[in-house]
Amino acid sequence: MKSLPLLALLLFTFPVFGKQKPLNVILIMADDSAADNYGCYGSTYFQSPRLDSLARTGAKFNHCYSEPVCTPSRCKIMTGRDGIRNYVAFGTLDKDEVTFGTMMKNAGYATAVAGKWQLHGGTRGSLAPQCGFDTYCLWNYPGTSRSRYWNPSIMRDGKLLETTEKDYGPDIFTDFLIEFVEQNKEGPFFAYYPMVLVHSPFPKTPESDPEDGDTRKDQSLRNFRDMTLYADQCVGRIVDALEKNGLRERTVVIYTTDNGTHRSLTYPFGKEQRRGEKAFATDGGSHSPLIINCPGLVKSGTVCDDIVDFSDFMPTIAEITGAKLPNRKLDGRSFWPQCLGQKGNPREWIFQYYYPKLKEAAQAHGQGVNGLEIVWAQNQNYKLYRDGKFYATSDRQEKAPLPAGTSKDADAARTLLQGALDSMPKKAAKLTAMKVKKKK
Repeated sequence: MKSLPLLALLLFTFPVFGKQKPLNVILIMADDSAADNYGCYGSTYFQSPRLDSLARTGAKFNHCYSEPVCTPSRCKIMTGRDGIRNYVAFGTLDKDEVTFGTMMKNAGYATAVAGKWQLHGGTRGSLAPQCGFDTYCLWNYPGTSRSRYWNPSIMRDGKLLETTEKDYGPDIFTDFLIEFVEQNKEGPFFAYYPMVLVHSPFPKTPESDPEDGDTRKDQSLRNFRDMTLYADQCVGRIVDALEKNGLRERTVVIYTTDNGTHRSLTYPFGKEQRRGEKAFATDGGSHSPLIINCPGLVKSGTVCDDIVDFSDFMPTIAEITGAKLPNRKLDGRSFWPQCLGQKGNPREWIFQYYYPKLKEAAQAHGQGVNGLEIVWAQNQNYKLYRDGKFYATSDRQEKAPLPAGTSKDADAARTLLQGALDSMPKKAAKLTAMKVKKKK
């Protein structure tokens, strides 16, 4: 059966009696959780039944890449622009950038953000209202302190919430978004949920076994597994709220994560013991899950091997909703057609620019400013750094660089990826400007 054109598919899926309501979008991004922490990506150690169900009845992408740590990932996903164009400093989203919150507000959507912010640092940082969000409920925001889980410090629309030791932050954020959905069920709405789960520290969740004492050597990993399941349940609660309010078939739910698993954790995957690679440029640092679900619209059982990076989310959301993209240089392309069972316009490569907070991460390939800039291009099978080192992506720890002449496929990929590197700017526009300013 041939894929239906997008307009025809929309009309087929949603019979129109008068004007058709636009689709809602909920984008959920967990913190510090690689693709191999989920059942639908092959884990038998971690439990994620609600997300597994969303993947099974929607679309799952096998090759989605964030950045290796939070700030560059958050800036990239929110702006559709690579870090080489917009990265300023850790904890800062440059105030001159245009985010998907602003894009959706300009399109007439009610907008909300809940969870982790951490984008207001320095003199160039941004706050939620400046980024187009009508309402917010955030940790790591001006006026909050360090606690994000029990007795959390949370700012809601300019007011610091009063919480107790019995209050669990992820519940407050999830409740806030459910309330937002119910208040805006006539739509359209856009909700962004950058979760605090499953970042360290690793305390027990409300569902953890209280008898499982903290003296166990692997307690952090046990709690991390509980936190992964609890994040899954938070997603499930939001999906249930959509169902309850008759919004399930009008709301596109997107799930991903901002970077790899914390380096302090070692967890089983198949016959391996994998150590978390957060902050490193290796595969485990940025290989993220990507699940998209909307019953009757996103084709059930879709498994896509096209490569995606975080700059692709803004154009995808724009295509889903009909919003107008910002008038500036963007780096992404929409993966929405693939969710509908169409071929779309898949990438041949992705480009990654990374200025790590962790100096150790730059030992292998750091160049440029302070010797810390790491730049590479990759496709599904190969990866080329700007310093010339070339690897198969199956070499997860990048122990064996491939020489020229390894194979015809490898040599063709090297040529392709070198062209990708050459097509992008040579210097980071805003990081360089900041360094020059400091020297004056």
